[in-house]
Formats: sequence, C-alpha cells, structure tokens
Amino acid sequence: MGRYMGHENEYHDNMVRMLGLIWGEGSMAPGGRGNVVRPMRGIDAAGERLLDIGCGIGGPAFDMARMHGAIVTGIDLEAPLIERAQQRAERLGLDGTTRFQ
Repeated sequence: MGRYMGHENEYHDNMVRMLGLIWGEGSMAPGGRGNVVRPMRGIDAAGERLLDIGCGIGGPAFDMARMHGAIVTGIDLEAPLIERAQQRAERLGLDGTTRFQ
C-alpha cells in the first residue's frame, strides 16, 4: 500500500472532463448514462435506498434520484471525486436525496 500513498487524486480535472465528453456529463464508466437508465426503465424506485459503488462524480446516483425517486448513497475510494459529487449534488438540488462518502 505504501507505494500508492500520495496518489489519492488519480482522476485529475482533465480526465474527468474527457470521460464526460465521451460518456456524457457526470459519467465516468463505459456506456455512460445508458447503462444506468435503460435497465431501470419501468422500475419504481421511489423512496428506495440504493448504493452506487464506485460512484465517481455521481452521474448514475443523480439519475437514480432524479428519474426514479431513489435515495442514493455513493461511495468511492477517490476523495476528490467524492468532493466533486457532493458539490454537484448541492448545485443540482439533489443533496437531500443523494449523499457521497
């Protein structure tokens, strides 16, 4: 583990920006929003608690909260990404239905 110390900010702003251009704003995973939105079509998740593992900057968590009424907790190992997700939640008015750690 010692050799990884000091690398907690692996995803620099440019990388997050680039992935957003490829997969859509807020998405850091291949397939982008479609990989979250399509499987959830027709599912009523209103009030359900969901866990987004490896949430990045929160794209899927925001979709689940906004489109399906879920209460979402996102977790990620990268502290800078969690900070960005928290800031985005406030900016989008979703800080009451999403939380990140």
